[in-house]
Amino acid sequence: MLSFCIKDVVCATGGELLCGDPQTVVTDVVTDSRLAGEGALFVPLIGERVDAHRFIPEVLRAGAATLTSKREAAVGVEDLPVGVVVWVEDTLAAFQKLASWYRQQFDIPVIGITGSVGKTTTKEMVSAVLATKFNLLKTIGNLNSQIGVAQMMFHIEKDTEIAVFEMGMSMPGEMARLVEIARPQTAVVTNIGVSHIGNLGSREAIAFEKGHIVKYVGSSHDGMCYICGNGDLPALTREHIPYELCIGNCETIFYGTASGCQIQATDIQVTEKGQSFQYHGREDCTVELSVMGGHNVNNAVVALALGEQFGVELDQALEALRQYRPFSMRGERRDCHGYHLIDDTYNASPDSINSNIDALFDYGTKGRKIVVLGDVLELGEQNESLHRGIGDYIIQEAEKGKKLSYVITVGEGAAFICRQVEKGSDIPTRICSSNEEAAEFVRQLAQPGDWVLVKGSRGMHMDEVVKRVVM
Repeated sequence: MLSFCIKDVVCATGGELLCGDPQTVVTDVVTDSRLAGEGALFVPLIGERVDAHRFIPEVLRAGAATLTSKREAAVGVEDLPVGVVVWVEDTLAAFQKLASWYRQQFDIPVIGITGSVGKTTTKEMVSAVLATKFNLLKTIGNLNSQIGVAQMMFHIEKDTEIAVFEMGMSMPGEMARLVEIARPQTAVVTNIGVSHIGNLGSREAIAFEKGHIVKYVGSSHDGMCYICGNGDLPALTREHIPYELCIGNCETIFYGTASGCQIQATDIQVTEKGQSFQYHGREDCTVELSVMGGHNVNNAVVALALGEQFGVELDQALEALRQYRPFSMRGERRDCHGYHLIDDTYNASPDSINSNIDALFDYGTKGRKIVVLGDVLELGEQNESLHRGIGDYIIQEAEKGKKLSYVITVGEGAAFICRQVEKGSDIPTRICSSNEEAAEFVRQLAQPGDWVLVKGSRGMHMDEVVKRVVM
């Protein structure tokens, strides 16, 4: 992180210096009091369980400066050394303003990636391609939220040449704030699904909220907006993304497998090591992947398109994609007890569950195909209908020859999947009351050569099923 002074903090946040030297140098910005020491600026956030203002005395004793929205939290404490304290009205808002100010100290291309599903894998594939040419910064772990995106800004260094940020949102207004922090001039929209529809009400509203990512697109560095062009996404995004907010020249390019896409994948084939396809962009070429699923084809297509945009050598981009492997809990294959388990337990939406079920059949014709599905959370009033929709998809695919051997669910919402499958097919089902019960049932059911997909929303802790099955 580049250092700056407390006077910069006061200016960026609109705060008030309560005590201390305005020339004090800041070399780190932290929200964890355990990391606050000499040179650090502590941002005490107020969470559902803990108000971090309680840690202000100890961080001041450790030599750190601090923000505060509570004057009494840092004034009048006995034995407290004279330190640097900046009052702000709201510490989270101030943190975001400071992050935005810091981001604007760098004139580098920034790519923002959003979508209901596929953000992280897309970010990783894009980063793998661009890192062959640039000193690249990418989102670390799950730092894609109102706090996480702000934290990522302070990882930009003097030698950073390009940045790829994952941008997630679940409530109205959140994307607009993230855009002001990261200011991406190039954007990727992977999907407009039904994740968080309980908070936003409709896919149209989700498209509008996520569409705020276009505000700075094309404002510099020849930025563009890439949108997955499969299904109804072209019509949905053209109508509901608020392009009128864009201050630059927002050229939109549709990518994917649909015939109308400007950048397209065709001739998708399952191979011994994964899958391959023909890429049609500025150049045509054959792409080899070590991961399965049509969703990963889409991710690879936009990664190649961004590589072309930023001048990456095609051979290097293709090799980066060939070497790509999924992260833990994101489609990770784990072989145990003679059968194969696909761990995609990091998170879930109806769309991503359907994609993963489809991909399960790409792993080969041998062995039964079994799914263990947990609740998809935050679906609101559409909870039952959307879970039943997954059941309908399973039935429809079975009629096309992609018939699951068993459907196992955990949770009240996911139980509707089983009930719908029971209603429309002869596929065996099992509704479990806990992850422990589901894991034990899989251990009894699975045979050598079978393929077992485990997936559900993060809050369902479906990784517990994986741990119990592989033990």
